[in-house]
Amino acid sequence: EAKLLPAAVANTILTRAEWEAARDAVIADPGAFHGDIAARNLHWLVNRPQGAVWISFDGTGWSGWDAATAAPVVVDLPSGFTPWSRAFNDDAAPHFRWFDGARTNCCFNEVDRHVLAGHGDEAAFIFEGDRWDMAQDNGRGAPVDSYAVSRRQLLLETAKCAIALQGLGLKAGDRIALNMPNIPAQLYWTEAAKRLGVLYTPVFGGFSDKTLSDRIHDAGAKIVITADGGYRMAQIIPFKTAYTDPALDNYVPVQVALALLTERLGQADLGLSTETSAAIAETVMATLKGEVTVERGDVMRGVGRALADLGKAGTVDSTASARIRIAVAESLVATPPRVQAVIVARHRLARPRYLEP
Repeated sequence: EAKLLPAAVANTILTRAEWEAARDAVIADPGAFHGDIAARNLHWLVNRPQGAVWISFDGTGWSGWDAATAAPVVVDLPSGFTPWSRAFNDDAAPHFRWFDGARTNCCFNEVDRHVLAGHGDEAAFIFEGDRWDMAQDNGRGAPVDSYAVSRRQLLLETAKCAIALQGLGLKAGDRIALNMPNIPAQLYWTEAAKRLGVLYTPVFGGFSDKTLSDRIHDAGAKIVITADGGYRMAQIIPFKTAYTDPALDNYVPVQVALALLTERLGQADLGLSTETSAAIAETVMATLKGEVTVERGDVMRGVGRALADLGKAGTVDSTASARIRIAVAESLVATPPRVQAVIVARHRLARPRYLEP
């Protein structure tokens, strides 16, 4: 049975006077106010001569786990110790910095520490699939797929995904994009990214392939994580083939398209003057203005407009125009790969085996 947290833990501010006191305290010293909360509610990675430890403050001392062995530790630290050198840095306001010099990890705080504290059997989340069966629960209906994922299982799946990302060469600071249905794997991969310090952009499954393409480019994603399919509104949506493949195959970043165009127009076999090449490139740039990624046909429409104008001016005849169109189209086909790899999560439509009794 789930146990309700005591009111003092769930919400320590119960009266207006307490709220006003908290407001005054945070205005007076935001670093001290939020630092006290952060010390108690988060675990911080602290290096010691004996090895690194994950610790938090319980009101009287610092304790946690050894970072290498996961053995419980109680650390004797001087009074007033904090894992950071400066809790609130407003030297470059409004670009504030919090907890200068400290190290922590979102995944450890969200997953690992709960398992290490003995709560591995608790449900981390409950998955309910989009399919609905009106015949269940005495006609009131219930999800066809519904099961709990424990904190321990979440940790295991997260670690497996993190190992997979490391195997692809990802490291802290790298970027990935996720385009997945509402399935448990979505949480496994996001937690894995947090674990490694990998930045991720989650792209809602209802967005178009064009939006996904733009987000992949904007993020500078090296890897795209998707799924073989998922349910939405009683329909099976093949995510990879419906969104990810078109986003990567049908669209080209504007900068890449313009670079390929400029390079091809400048090659000697087309025999174009510098002025003619520049005129074509300028028209294409105007056509693609405001776009992040475009279809190759969008580039060709710009080329067509430029050639039409040049034809009217008598600068380019029909034969040269056809040769230019073919040359540019061929160069656009040979665009470099958008990402290094695509990971496809297999969406299990039934209860996962590891949760079966």
